[in-house]
Amino acid sequence: MRLCEDEMRALETYRFSSKQPDASASMRFSRLLEDAEQLASYVAHVRDEMGAANDAVAASMLVKRLSFLAPMALYAMSAWNKRLLLEPERIWLDTDGEGEMWMPRFRLEPAEAEMCGSERSRWREQAVRDVFAGLFAPLIAQLRRLTRISPLVLWENVAIYVYWVYERWLEDESLALVADRLRDDFRFLVHEADGRLFGQKDNPLRRFFKGASGMQRTTCCLYVHTTGGTCCQTCPLRARQRQIG
Repeated sequence: MRLCEDEMRALETYRFSSKQPDASASMRFSRLLEDAEQLASYVAHVRDEMGAANDAVAASMLVKRLSFLAPMALYAMSAWNKRLLLEPERIWLDTDGEGEMWMPRFRLEPAEAEMCGSERSRWREQAVRDVFAGLFAPLIAQLRRLTRISPLVLWENVAIYVYWVYERWLEDESLALVADRLRDDFRFLVHEADGRLFGQKDNPLRRFFKGASGMQRTTCCLYVHTTGGTCCQTCPLRARQRQIG
């Protein structure tokens, strides 16, 4: 079924867009997965836009920006019981007019979703598989080959945002009626989901989770190595500096 106008507006929080951009500033997500030269060119573009020190830093910034896709899909799953249809060829990255921070928007063509059926557990597994094994696992694998960056950095870029949005959703009074489902979905994502749903041997969301006490990262996202970049509040480098002194 097609997403309605209210749903599309709600997803704009996660950089969803229904506006047709300049064609020269738009590209299918699938090209990043299928065309190594196109991916290298895109990483170089991010490096130039953000003043990244090298391609590894640019790869991390790319995944941080594309991580908005995860909460976009998870919000639909947990809040509406809808699975966004996120085949890579349906997703367009639109980057016109995004300014110095280079924050792409995501357009789905067509913008469709599937309602949950009677067996929600299997349906939920497919929704999770679509996002993580279908989009992020192949992208991270390609970026590792291209830049030699540790996949742990890239997976934690995705994970930290998933933790953050579920924490915010559970505090949102407008979502009180689905709070039990939000808790159950978060528990599944972090503690129960098999690594195969992420295209991995082990569940990366479980690996980095440190409980509700904080969002302290294990790895540095490398933002500090971009023009004007600093250590994030959750950066392990900042934590070490506090311990030293």
